[in-house]
Amino acid sequence: MIHIMLDAYGCTDTKLDDIRAVYAIVSKIANVLGVATIMPPIVVPYYYGTAQADDGISAFVLLREGHLTIHTFPERECYFVDVLYNDFFNADRFESVLLKELPFKLRIINYVDRRSDIKSQQQKDAEIDVSTDFGPHYLIRNKRENNVILDIGKIYIFLDNLPLLINMTPIMRPVVITDKIKSPNIISGMTMIAQSHIALHYNITSKSFFADIFSCSFVDCKDITKYIEEGLGVGCENILISRGSKHVHRAQTRKDTIARCAAWRENI
Repeated sequence: MIHIMLDAYGCTDTKLDDIRAVYAIVSKIANVLGVATIMPPIVVPYYYGTAQADDGISAFVLLREGHLTIHTFPERECYFVDVLYNDFFNADRFESVLLKELPFKLRIINYVDRRSDIKSQQQKDAEIDVSTDFGPHYLIRNKRENNVILDIGKIYIFLDNLPLLINMTPIMRPVVITDKIKSPNIISGMTMIAQSHIALHYNITSKSFFADIFSCSFVDCKDITKYIEEGLGVGCENILISRGSKHVHRAQTRKDTIARCAAWRENI
């Protein structure tokens, strides 16, 4: 279960603000990587929040025991892409297709093997700055010794209630589906919160799950554990990957441009 998180900064491409383009890019990434999609992409625009800097487009497609998501922030000139998949895919091709479709000046990539000891992959406290990072990403799974019995209804209720518990803004109701119509082995669910997402993938055979909470503000990891354990009735473990500290706000960029253009006044 490999999870690749790519944070792209310095992207001024107008496609960040183009719903049709984002839909096409998500489809192309899935096709280039050869991952098994189990639904068409869903695109959710977000242009009605209290902070204009948070405007943008979110899109996702559920994979067989995984997901592909993108969140664009035109005002911040950045975007975030995640691929969680329980099979091999070419990470170099993943990056190259994004560089071609949505060129960036700087990128940060995090690789996490969700099958191994995730605690050993926890970021160091020095790498996390709650004052500047706006994209904390919690990676969660049930404890190895604890099996869990879930169904579509329970997963839906959990995803429907969690955004309100962690003070996030839901921008859609959950989508919960199985990997196959007949004899399914996986139940996957996704819901979008303001320019981020919450996902859960449950393996019916192994009675195990992987969940993600990609939030726009920090929540104490102990609280995350509590909400998961109370909502799903099973012990879990999680780690935090902090994202979103390298963006450039256009308002600041404009101030810098104005200052440069007025520099001549200092010489007369």
